[in-house]
Amino acid sequence: MRSRYLIVFAWFLLLLPIAGVHAQGVPSEGAPKAVRPLETLRAEIDRVDGELLGLLNARAGIVAEVGAGKATSGGPVFRPGRQAALLRRLLSRNGGPQTSQTLVQVWTAIIAGSILQQKPDFRVAVAGDETQASLAQAFFGAAIPQSRLAQPAEALDALAAGKADAVVLPAGGSWWLTLPEGTRIVASAPLLRSADAPPQALIVTRYEGDPSGADLTVARMAGPPPAGGSVLARSGEDRLIALPAAGALPAGASRLGLMAAPLAPQP
Repeated sequence: MRSRYLIVFAWFLLLLPIAGVHAQGVPSEGAPKAVRPLETLRAEIDRVDGELLGLLNARAGIVAEVGAGKATSGGPVFRPGRQAALLRRLLSRNGGPQTSQTLVQVWTAIIAGSILQQKPDFRVAVAGDETQASLAQAFFGAAIPQSRLAQPAEALDALAAGKADAVVLPAGGSWWLTLPEGTRIVASAPLLRSADAPPQALIVTRYEGDPSGADLTVARMAGPPPAGGSVLARSGEDRLIALPAAGALPAGASRLGLMAAPLAPQP
C-alpha cells in the first residue's frame, strides 16, 4: 500500500508542470497559442494521467522482481551510482518544458518509492542542522525516514551498528579522518550542481559505491591534490580530495570511496 501511495504521489508531482502548461495554454517556442477548448485539454491530461499510472505500476512490478533477486543475493537497495546514471540520462534527453530541478525531484520520489518497496525500513541518519536535513531530503526524497543526530560520529556509529542504511554528513569537518572500517563515501549532495561547485554534504554507506559512468574517487592525503583533483575538506595537513576515477591515486593517498560527478543543470 505504501509503495502504491509513493508511486501515485510521484505521478502527481510529474503532472503538476504539465497540467500548468496545458491549462494556461503556454505554447512551445515559436508555436501558436493553444486554441483547443479547456474541456478538451483537461480530457487530454486525464488520458496522459492514465498512461503514466499504468507505466509507473509496470515499473513497480519490475522493481518487485528486482527486490526478489536482491533478497537472494543480498545486494543493496540503494544504488547511488545507478541513480546518478539514470538522472544524467534523463537530463540529457529532456527537451522541456520540465526544468532540470523538477525532473530530478520527480524521479527522486520514484526512486524513493522503489527503495521502500524493496526495504520498507530503509532509514537515513543525518548529522547537522536543518540545512543538512534538507539536503538529505532532496537527495533521497521526502518519503525516506530520517534520524536526526547532532554529530557526525553519532551518525557513523548508527551506520556501523546497522541502525541506519546511509548517513548524510557535512562536506566539511574532520569526520573523514576516522571513517569506520568497512564504510565508504558513495555520493555527494546536492547532486544537481555545476561541476565547479563544491558539495555541501557527503553520503556514506557500509558498501562500495557503484559506478555511474562519470565518477570521482574520494581519498585522504597530505598536501595539495594532483592536477584535476579538488579539495573537499581540510584538517591540519590532511585533505579530503576528489579526483577523476580514471586517474591513479597519488602516492600516500588512502581511498575512501567512489561517487558520481555532479549533474550539471540543463538550460
